[in-house]
Amino acid sequence: MQPRTRDGLVLLLVGVLLGGGVAWLLGRRRESPPAAPRALDAVPAGAMLVATLDLPALRASPAFASFLREEREIPGLGKVRDVCGFDPVAALTEVAIAIPAAGEGGDFGLVAAGAVQDEALLACASKVIEARGGRPVVSGIGSFRAVRDSSAEGHGEIAVRPGGPILLGGGAYLRAMIDAAEGRAASVGASAAHDDIARAVGEGAARVTVVLTPEQRAEIGRELALSGSSRSPAASLLSGGASVALGPEIAVHAAVLCDAEAPCAALGAELRAARDTRAADFATRLIGFGAVLERIAIAAEGKALHARVKLSAEEAGVLVDRLASLRGLRQPALAPRRPPAQADSEAPPRGDAAPPPRGDAAPPPRGDAAPPPRGDAAPPPRGDAAPPPRGDAAPPPRGDAAPPPRGDAAPPPTDEVVTPPRRAKPDGGAP
Repeated sequence: MQPRTRDGLVLLLVGVLLGGGVAWLLGRRRESPPAAPRALDAVPAGAMLVATLDLPALRASPAFASFLREEREIPGLGKVRDVCGFDPVAALTEVAIAIPAAGEGGDFGLVAAGAVQDEALLACASKVIEARGGRPVVSGIGSFRAVRDSSAEGHGEIAVRPGGPILLGGGAYLRAMIDAAEGRAASVGASAAHDDIARAVGEGAARVTVVLTPEQRAEIGRELALSGSSRSPAASLLSGGASVALGPEIAVHAAVLCDAEAPCAALGAELRAARDTRAADFATRLIGFGAVLERIAIAAEGKALHARVKLSAEEAGVLVDRLASLRGLRQPALAPRRPPAQADSEAPPRGDAAPPPRGDAAPPPRGDAAPPPRGDAAPPPRGDAAPPPRGDAAPPPRGDAAPPPRGDAAPPPTDEVVTPPRRAKPDGGAP
């Protein structure tokens, strides 16, 4: 074989192999499932507040794992797994919470991404609505299916599509989230203002960003002017945010962006003074936050003001546990107040056999649980001023007169039973 022929065959073979490899890779790409949706993709542009949670990172952290691994409950119904047969949160990987800038009616949106079981989730939501006395209605909105309580309009609804995400919101804002998720409207990812503050605080397992609209900034300026603080550096705030990065150490980084450098520097001085005052507070030191506050570094960097602090995982876990303990101590204080109210309205009357005598001014009988009559013929003689019998018994004889008959002839008047006379007539005659 000639060298030229041999080289040509080698090149042809290499070309076939390369072409086949490229075709195989392209085919694999077409067969691979689409990328899982991100929670932020369903947050509409124009949100004032956006918070995100990286659930796998939080579950892996010793400081936060216990809270995410606890059995979740639905108030009044029991554990989620018992009600629905599964826990929808267990398979989620990312959560985003959004509050629109114009959310005057309490509008908010929640987006959850992960391994979503759409049919099971809709069945679970319907079961919860029915258990609370509502009427679940399932409807289609674009590629999503939503369930709501038709007997409580305006209370929000849940929407989900195969593969996710899960959307929770109300009315128009839920539809705006669906439009963002399906690409018909811009998402918050197109917001330069949120991107700026997100870059300032950095990545984190938990992050929140807040961007003020021009109208909100103008309102803050008017409020400050009315209070005599028109020169406050707070009037220059554009946005703010914070992030929590997890690792061997837990790093907390907060920042605000100002419209000028001088207000940021002035705000930094005010925050440092407030930090020192709060760190010296006895209650703050008692719960262990005094030392943490002392370590917070607050510094202005141009038009940005940063606050940073680092904690060990053990220290962060202790502080989180203390916060949880304080929250738990506040809850039992309300618990003892409910049983007495229930006892007064639902418990049976006290003293079914015979209430203790309290003189002539005995309380009226309580419903049907009156004490039994003491003798059908006549009450035992107790002198002329005998205390009245309690219950259905006839009013006491007054003097020597015989008591009225007990039957259908003459039932005792109600007012005499409730408020019996306190004394007999002096002449001992009949009333």
